[in-house]
Amino acid sequence: MSQQLNTLYKLMTMYTLSRVDFALTNSQITNVFLDLGYTNYFNVQYALGELVDSGLVHEEAYPDYRYYALTDSGKTSMDALRSSLSSSIRSDIDDYLKKRRLEFREALSSRAEYYRTTDGDWAVRCRVMDHTTALIDMTLTVPNETQAKAVSQEWKEKSQEIYAMVIRKLTQPDHIDRIVEQSDQEERSAQDTAIHE
Repeated sequence: MSQQLNTLYKLMTMYTLSRVDFALTNSQITNVFLDLGYTNYFNVQYALGELVDSGLVHEEAYPDYRYYALTDSGKTSMDALRSSLSSSIRSDIDDYLKKRRLEFREALSSRAEYYRTTDGDWAVRCRVMDHTTALIDMTLTVPNETQAKAVSQEWKEKSQEIYAMVIRKLTQPDHIDRIVEQSDQEERSAQDTAIHE
């Protein structure tokens, strides 16, 4: 691959990352290039690796996927070099991302990673994200790696349903009324104690 093409692929990768307000996975970035017919998998990986090595792109690695986002210097560089990328390439990328934005966001909002604990068990951290904010963040402990992988995969497929169920259960009107009533009683009790002292 020529240096000129490599530079083009790096610019395209940076432009792609600059057009979304969330990190993208390796496969999502790669699919932009493959689906648009610009280059092959290996060229994308090479360009992405160089961007990470140069500090223009941040990589966050987990056991079964990697996330990529522009660093501050990557954003500055992209702003300065945006016009170096042809308007037709920018338009292709913008159209592609517009069509797949919801699909990309949904895939990224459910995150699960597993790891071995110091006790020898396996922990699975399950999250639903909204940009960089965790809407739910919980860690489950399971006895072996096979179960950890299974929980991780199931979370990615069912996290939205589980999150909705948890919110529904915790915010049922009778539950909230009971908490408010209990809080009011504690406040009155504290006031009575303060008056009698």
